[in-house]
Amino acid sequence: MSDNDPTQYTDINLGFDDVRQWLADEAAGPFVKDQFEQLQLDHSLDGIGNQFRRIHEFESIMESNNGFLVHPYEDLKETLRLLALPGSTLFPENLTDLRNILEQTRLLQAIYLKSVPAEDFIWEGDLRRIEPLPNLEKDIQRIIGDDGEVLDSASSTLSSLRQKLRRSAGTVRSRMNDLVRKYGDEGFLNESQAGLRAGRLVLPVVSSYKHQVKGVIQDMSNTGTTTFIEPYEVIELNNQIKAMEVEEQQEVQRILRQLTASIHEHHETINRNYEVLQLIDFHIALAKFSKTFACSIPKVSETGEFKLIAARNPRLALQRKVVPLDLHMDASIRTLVITGPNAGGKTVALKTIGLLAMMANAGIPIPAAEGSIIPFLDTIYSDIGDQQSLVNDLSTFSAHMSTIINILESASPDSLILLDELGTGTDPAEGGALARAVLESLAEIGAKTVATTHLGDLKVFAHEAEGVMNGAMEFDRNGLKPTYKFLAGVPGSSYGFEISKRLGLKQKLLDTAKAYLGVARHSMEKLLQTLESERVSLSSLRDDNMHLQRELKVKQKKMDSALETVQKAERKADREAARKAGQIIADARQTVEHVIRQIKETQAEKTNIREVHGQLNQLEEQIDHVLEETEEAPRIQKIKEDAIQKGVAVTVLSLDQQGVVLEEPVRGKVMVEVEGKRLHIPISWLGQAVQQSKEVEARAPVVKVSNRSESTFKLDLRGFRAEEAISEVSRFVDQAVLSGIPMLQIIHGKGTGVIRKVVHEVLDKHSAVKKKRLGGLDEGGAGVTFVEMK
Repeated sequence: MSDNDPTQYTDINLGFDDVRQWLADEAAGPFVKDQFEQLQLDHSLDGIGNQFRRIHEFESIMESNNGFLVHPYEDLKETLRLLALPGSTLFPENLTDLRNILEQTRLLQAIYLKSVPAEDFIWEGDLRRIEPLPNLEKDIQRIIGDDGEVLDSASSTLSSLRQKLRRSAGTVRSRMNDLVRKYGDEGFLNESQAGLRAGRLVLPVVSSYKHQVKGVIQDMSNTGTTTFIEPYEVIELNNQIKAMEVEEQQEVQRILRQLTASIHEHHETINRNYEVLQLIDFHIALAKFSKTFACSIPKVSETGEFKLIAARNPRLALQRKVVPLDLHMDASIRTLVITGPNAGGKTVALKTIGLLAMMANAGIPIPAAEGSIIPFLDTIYSDIGDQQSLVNDLSTFSAHMSTIINILESASPDSLILLDELGTGTDPAEGGALARAVLESLAEIGAKTVATTHLGDLKVFAHEAEGVMNGAMEFDRNGLKPTYKFLAGVPGSSYGFEISKRLGLKQKLLDTAKAYLGVARHSMEKLLQTLESERVSLSSLRDDNMHLQRELKVKQKKMDSALETVQKAERKADREAARKAGQIIADARQTVEHVIRQIKETQAEKTNIREVHGQLNQLEEQIDHVLEETEEAPRIQKIKEDAIQKGVAVTVLSLDQQGVVLEEPVRGKVMVEVEGKRLHIPISWLGQAVQQSKEVEARAPVVKVSNRSESTFKLDLRGFRAEEAISEVSRFVDQAVLSGIPMLQIIHGKGTGVIRKVVHEVLDKHSAVKKKRLGGLDEGGAGVTFVEMK
């Protein structure tokens, strides 16, 4: 690889090495650690999809069973090679490693079988390949201890030999203690206890007294002052011990040979189990990484579409709170030019785009929200940072151009090209012209390119050229600081003067610099800044209009519900009062529909929005008054508890709606499906099902129910889209208001947090909501919101 090969900079500058190391740290076995340290792009789209599916399925199991993990294990490659040879003998530590593998694969398969996954579970075949060998596990456990020693219980012969050894060793120690006291009192010893030389107990005798102690000299100290003597009194006992130790080792070897021979018969099964364990280890490490960094599994597309939703750079996410990146380049956009102030986040955005693209194409979940799309790539090239070289006599510009030349020669239609500060390091006019030519050439190749720059010519090029998109990093002109938010479709100003002013440059110097800038350039920068101010203003107004439209929809649904109540009242004796109330509500509904249509057609000013709010509040008061006059108490008879069974049709009294029982009652409550929604409802709220005529609306009106102060009303929004969730929450809260329910429970799940966000927005704006809170650890955590009504 040459010094200017662009691929050499990819891992270093994007941070993929860090990701690989994080994954290696999560792995339990050495082979899988090596796999992650050498991980590269997967050039098979099917392979990436297969890996993502495996990760997703493991995440589901791990969520319900935290014991589905792989614990550290040793490399069995050499052990399995020896095991395949007839007549071989494994060491105790090899057998301990084998038992670890057998135990882990058996437990992992048991957890899988207990989880009862779907029939099309992609892990089905692999986990079924595991063949538990519990009897072999027990044999190894009976013979080999946890510390790798052969246990006394391995055989009766070994147990007898070790008992004799312990008795003989005790006799020798006792006799040696007597001799230590004897010769110690006479001053013949250098130490107060016996020593050990060549496996035999000896006395540490002062060399000048060595003739006073009868025995065999076994050793001498380096200084020559101590002579280690084995007394004649214990030589025979030591000889007996040595003989028994030899017998012991022979028995141990016999036991190990016999055990290895019994395991040899299963070496193919053990090898297969080991392979599956490594495969599980690899994907569990990916699933753990995904959880740590709050990742999602992106769609990898061959169309070239690139979409990041709330993306975060994992290298920064662990250090501090980061501003998420939202980006969308459809298949027709081949080039993105990002502009903006220095230190505004351009390079971070560039690296985030490159790193997440590399992760996805290596089959790694990315730290972004669900719905993100990454193009399928064969290579990723980057030219990021100052690559000048004193050794190779390369200036900054020369180094950049050498890298870009290599990229142009190597890029393909499936390449992603990342170019930082394109066109810098030379005359701006020449740099801009070269940069434009480079981008056009890469577009002709068909590569996806993202470039950052300060050059104004490239901003114009991105605005005018087909298949090229402008993008900018937002800058807060009031606070004179970057916000690090990416803005698609607009060019950004460099804000050099503003940043210099914030840093303390004198105004006189700034005025002089502006004069040198030139009228045309100054006008363009001023135009960019004006466009940015207008964009911020329009964005704020758009948000206000969106909030107003949501409120109007909420109130419109309340009016629909009220109209149904009036229609029911018309069937009562007082039809005149019902018709009067119906006219009021019909007029109110017409007014709301007119306001909604007006807002959609024109951008309402803030003053108009306030006027609309006042009109709606007056209409709402009229409706509440009508509801009080037309309200009807339920006359449906309550159903007996013993009659509530799965599949039985019932009436939910608090809603005056028909439902079907889904489960048997548990502790006074039962799961009922009402209009496609699953509600956990107290049995006391249920009545007998009634026959309705064809003219009756499928969605019955909501009526007020008293004496429900201790009840909790539940709504499950899991699987809903944001717009559907807004509608359902609004209706749900309105029903609670009319039914007098003091406490509500809304299940929105954790996921990306989008559903939770819109739920909280509706609750914050509803006048009947007193306060809200997320569930505790034993209540569903951040996946559930509890609401207290006024």
